[in-house]
Amino acid sequence: MDLTNFKIRHHLPYNHGMKLWAISDLHLSYPQNRTLLAELPDYGEDWLIVAGDIGEREAHFHEAFQQLSQRFARLIWVPGNHDLYTIGQHDGGLRGVALYQRLVEICRQYKVVTPEDPYVQWPDGARPYRLVPLFTLYDYSFRPDHIPYNQALDWAAETNVMATDEAVLHADPYPSRAAWCADRCRYSEERLQ
Repeated sequence: MDLTNFKIRHHLPYNHGMKLWAISDLHLSYPQNRTLLAELPDYGEDWLIVAGDIGEREAHFHEAFQQLSQRFARLIWVPGNHDLYTIGQHDGGLRGVALYQRLVEICRQYKVVTPEDPYVQWPDGARPYRLVPLFTLYDYSFRPDHIPYNQALDWAAETNVMATDEAVLHADPYPSRAAWCADRCRYSEERLQ
């Protein structure tokens, strides 16, 4: 089994054959996905961006990064919404910022680059690329133009769409996910200056 059987997004070639891969939606709560992860071969000096939705439990992060860190020279994590779900009292029932900070701590145990770390440069001598993992949340600005921002949730509900985020992705201590998202955008923009 190789990485192409997961959702490969793209890779940047390096002059010496080194590649930057991106993968998302591992969803390690599913046993078949854990099996596929365990079957990944060694990618040597290649780097991997893990772009969200590893799973809903700390154990999923440990499993993913323990295995992936043995198969790639460098890992970069970009949070997904499922990564920030609080389901029951698993993992101490952490919510919002506290949960995010805990996941960052887990990443650092495996030397995984996070949105809180210094940005890394892709080691291509010909052209420098700065890799900037962002964490901004979903803010409901992605909606039809005729739907006012403050009516986006009602509009979605009228079409029988209700995001799971509304029930299990908490913004504590922020008053809303939109407020947390706005703060993350400000933080990221300042770091990019």
